[in-house]
Amino acid sequence: MYSKGSHLKDWSFLVSQESMNTWAKVLDDPNPIHLDVNAVELLGMGNKTINQGPANIAYIINMVEKNFPGSQIKKMNNKMTNSILEGDLVKVSGQVLKIENKEGDLLISCSIKLTVDEERVAVISEVDVLVQNP
Repeated sequence: MYSKGSHLKDWSFLVSQESMNTWAKVLDDPNPIHLDVNAVELLGMGNKTINQGPANIAYIINMVEKNFPGSQIKKMNNKMTNSILEGDLVKVSGQVLKIENKEGDLLISCSIKLTVDEERVAVISEVDVLVQNP
């Protein structure tokens, strides 16, 4: 079980063009920066396609589920700070900030970040997770 200051188990994912194509269909998001490197280059945004923001948030949700199976996210605040690109290996890591007892359940507040290559922070999140009957 976690305590204040505990580090959560990391979660990693290699972002592929195939996954971005799937997200584009799921999100009904035909923005060419997710699908066509030529569009990215024409816009002067680099030479790799850019991952969808909701996909980046889903990676954080996956990490929360890995650490707290069967839990419920009660609150999630995200700050996008950088882009995730095709071919990036993302890592989601976090730390427990606070634990409150709520009528036998635990409300666990965490600070979570999504990084690329241990350096580039793409998303910073604050997440409150309700763990029932721990």
